[in-house]
Amino acid sequence: MTSDQETKKISIAIVTPTFPPYRGGIGKLAELDARQLAELGHDVHVFTPRARERLDRPAEPFQVHELPVRGRYGNAAFVPGTAGLMKRFQLTFLNYPFFGGAEPLALTRRFFPDSKLALVYHMDVVGQGPLGAIFGLHRRLLQPAILRAADRIVVTSFDYLLNSNIGGLFRDQRFHFRELAPSVDTARFAPGDKPSELLFRYGLTSADRTVLFVGGLDRAHYFKGVPSLLRALTTRELSRTKAVIVGDGDQRRAYEKLAADLGLAGRAVFAGGVSDAELPAHFRMADVFAFPSIDRSEAFGVAALEALASGLPVVASDLPGVRTIVRHGETGFRVPPGSVSALATRLDELLDDAVMRRRIGQNARKMAVEEYDDGIRLKRLGQLVVDMTSGRAPAGRT
Repeated sequence: MTSDQETKKISIAIVTPTFPPYRGGIGKLAELDARQLAELGHDVHVFTPRARERLDRPAEPFQVHELPVRGRYGNAAFVPGTAGLMKRFQLTFLNYPFFGGAEPLALTRRFFPDSKLALVYHMDVVGQGPLGAIFGLHRRLLQPAILRAADRIVVTSFDYLLNSNIGGLFRDQRFHFRELAPSVDTARFAPGDKPSELLFRYGLTSADRTVLFVGGLDRAHYFKGVPSLLRALTTRELSRTKAVIVGDGDQRRAYEKLAADLGLAGRAVFAGGVSDAELPAHFRMADVFAFPSIDRSEAFGVAALEALASGLPVVASDLPGVRTIVRHGETGFRVPPGSVSALATRLDELLDDAVMRRRIGQNARKMAVEEYDDGIRLKRLGQLVVDMTSGRAPAGRT
């Protein structure tokens, strides 16, 4: 960290559609930014439509404010209060997509030339059915103005960016973009013995072939691929395998019904939401981590990174961004998105070969520590803040 980063305290707003305790990648990354920016000594304020649960938490190094909502659909919320935020802060991080929050902020951005805007582009919004058509209209009519409002566009990986809806913009205006991957607390998420209390809770033994999944089970996270994992459990290869599914949401009952219909009683265990304190132990409980996302709505995979730091091999869909951390044959295996047979084959391969599983798990842990530890990202985030507030605009990775 440079002396400038240590001494120049600035006011920063983080605008996000979701925030923990809601489980989801956008909120989780927004929380990481808030904690790290506060650790760098800045005055950090988070603005989100869903803050009430957060307000009851113990004192934190940043403040959380609830944005008044004038209408809501899923994680989209019309919050015109974002329009005046740049007047109050020297730097604003806008987590995108944020339908209903990004538009008012972007439309008023030109009135505050002394304030800087970093747009954190998490993912393309793909959607299914009528929603997909609505997202397409937004991408053509409104998204260009939102992107133009940003002084910098921050992405989790250039691999995802180049394969995204805004890849052409990157090729034309590379200096606008910065790569800043999520990170993981490698002290908290670390290899260890299987916790006997969790095995007992879920009706498992240390000898069981156990696959873990962690992710949102709501409509907004349709792309996580839970049905693919459940169907993989019905194959001959995984007939002796159990899966623990950590997460909650409005689709949980539908997934539980699907598991029952597939005859997976006792083999597909729905753990529900798990506290932050208990989550690391859940990774240590498993043999392999499954990450079967089905489309580009998945841009990186923080849960997969936590698994890798815990020394777990990961079997993941071969998607841009995800493949930056799930390196085929090195830290896990990649399979075609939506392929139940390929998912089952690779999971079985790892579950049946303890030597390979241990080697890949060690590689995974090494990569997490050397490339994605929180301390590495902290320095890169600090440099991004210095670059933006000093007026410098170098291209490339932070």
